[in-house]
Amino acid sequence: MLMGADLAEGEAGATLTVLERQTCFNLAGTRDIGRIAFTIDGDSAPTVLPVNYALVDDTIVLRTTLAGTVMRYARGYASFQVDHFDDERREGWSALFTGRCRWVRDEGELSRIPQGRLPVPWAEGPRDQILRVVPGRVTGRRIQRP
Repeated sequence: MLMGADLAEGEAGATLTVLERQTCFNLAGTRDIGRIAFTIDGDSAPTVLPVNYALVDDTIVLRTTLAGTVMRYARGYASFQVDHFDDERREGWSALFTGRCRWVRDEGELSRIPQGRLPVPWAEGPRDQILRVVPGRVTGRRIQRP
């Protein structure tokens, strides 16, 4: 790097694996904090915010407030990323879900979300609005060591 190289070599013994779609969903199901990325009209870069989520029927379900930033701007196309890293072993995984984020208002659809499956927000205050990211593209990577 000091000699002007653009890329650093990876550590010996570490393998990078591209994850299959179902593996990404399986791994996302083990976590409850991720990041949603979306664009705000007029901004030159995406906004990325941490959120609590639940995986329900291969979709990402979020709770938010009616006046919240996520509610106002994430509806439409969005990306959602979740990961888990072990800093000591220098390994981990990351999964990225890209698709449509929509507001769930239909009582029938809301009733089909299994009881107790809605995410429990860390932030205080009511989070009574439900958003659902329906991913079209799902990608993931894992770095492992022997």
